[in-house]
Amino acid sequence: MTAALRYLKPQIAFEPLICRWYAWPFLVSPGTFAMVVKNRLIPLLESFIDDPDFHRESAKDPALRGGSFVDFSGDVALAEALLEQLTSSTRKQMEFADALLMANDLLIRDGNGTSLEGLYDKLPKALRGFIELGYDLNNHGSVRLIEPLLYGSEFYNPGFQQVLLRNIGEEERAFVLVTPLIDTTAGVLLNDAFASSLYDELARSREHGLDGVAFDRLCSRLSESGADMSRVKDFFTDVPQIKRHTPCSDDELRVRYFGHASLLIEAPGLAILTDPSLGYETGGGIARYSFPDLPDTIDYVLITHNHQDHVMFEALLQLRYKIKTIVVPKSNGGTIQDPSLRLVLEQIGFESVIELDELQTMKVAGGTITGLPFLGEHCDLHIRSKLGFQIDVHGHRVMCLADSNNLDPAMYAHLAKVVKQPDVVFIGMECTGGPMSWLYGDLLPRRLRREHDQSRRLNGSDFERARKIIDLFEPRAVLVYAMGAEPWFTHITSIKYTAESAPIVESDKLVAHCAAKGMVAERLYGKREIRLRGDIIDMQ
Repeated sequence: MTAALRYLKPQIAFEPLICRWYAWPFLVSPGTFAMVVKNRLIPLLESFIDDPDFHRESAKDPALRGGSFVDFSGDVALAEALLEQLTSSTRKQMEFADALLMANDLLIRDGNGTSLEGLYDKLPKALRGFIELGYDLNNHGSVRLIEPLLYGSEFYNPGFQQVLLRNIGEEERAFVLVTPLIDTTAGVLLNDAFASSLYDELARSREHGLDGVAFDRLCSRLSESGADMSRVKDFFTDVPQIKRHTPCSDDELRVRYFGHASLLIEAPGLAILTDPSLGYETGGGIARYSFPDLPDTIDYVLITHNHQDHVMFEALLQLRYKIKTIVVPKSNGGTIQDPSLRLVLEQIGFESVIELDELQTMKVAGGTITGLPFLGEHCDLHIRSKLGFQIDVHGHRVMCLADSNNLDPAMYAHLAKVVKQPDVVFIGMECTGGPMSWLYGDLLPRRLRREHDQSRRLNGSDFERARKIIDLFEPRAVLVYAMGAEPWFTHITSIKYTAESAPIVESDKLVAHCAAKGMVAERLYGKREIRLRGDIIDMQ
């Protein structure tokens, strides 16, 4: 009798960590990591240790959701130990962050429009050879990081990377940008860098299972990475998941909404996934698409921009074995606020990463993918690593605008003249957004004045701005997405809407406006399927 295969259970989460903080792109790129350690991670732990009750009470206050409050009810001594480990292991990174601030001050003091050649000898030793000094056309000096060199230096340490495996339910997860993994007994900690094939083996076993020999080999690797094997074996079952994915028919383009900004766009011979984020199957909660609903191969993953809710390592590491190519926007090339997504993803084990530029088109089976200009949601910082996408396959066109904010309708008017009319527009309308300091404050050489911080926000289009986009392109369907509302996603965004929340009110207006014009219109939530066949748009 053939022995049963062993499958990773569907509710086992992969939580990627760097120095025991939930991993997002700014913690991988060496320049941003140094600044975030100095200005966020260490100060947060110090503040929590100084007054844990204040943090605990504030973290539970709905009015303070998303604030800088560590949500940990356990022994403060564990937080003290983590702080000591963090400060001792990141001394080089702290030195680099201090050096960046010194270089900035040097440019302010001596960068008066004359040659910058003499300033190189005045730079802190930690920066020498890793940066270029330069002016913009208004004689404002700035630093350009030579990012590839930094990845080969002591400032990048893949040994900081770990993954926590844990059995996850429908309970709310702590907001991960401000709460580290303080108590490691929450799951099983794996001490392998993200590029390790161990994570591919684990993820593949969820779908395909392992025979006895392969399972023993995996267990040996897990043990070598520091896993508590008495707990690991409970993460596996001999009950296979039922694969729910079915190919789409020859005459259609099918789009499945997986939550937030994650869309699976399929045509015969082609599978495209945008901004992957998946809810685990826990046996409860709202209906969702999850791992069994994905095809065997994902030809392209499209990343719209470099924010933590759109570049989800938790999903990407579990899908890496299925993904052929990731398509990312080009960056500014060395500015601290705009690290290269290509370099980040290559460092964590993705072998085929393509940079796409604005209005650059790449050929795919049955059609093309075109990068679209993207305004807004980046606090007026010069950041290039952001794109919308138009997918044109077998005569069907889907436009994905994510968090685009229509700051200048003239840009979209120009765009409407050079791209074909889409059948469906997906647009995000999280129009409140956090202040600039919420995401970019750690990178600034000086604290923003409050009025500047509050006015420069991480927000998308409201009704009027979204309406102008839709009225220009006149699609047959308008679907609001990227709202971060699904319950399995709030640990990333901290968002919980009410009927009175501005993004809900504004998106309701857009849905009503589009419906009045005869368009299919809806704000997506949970799961949805959209089928395009000829002139028919079928919502299921």
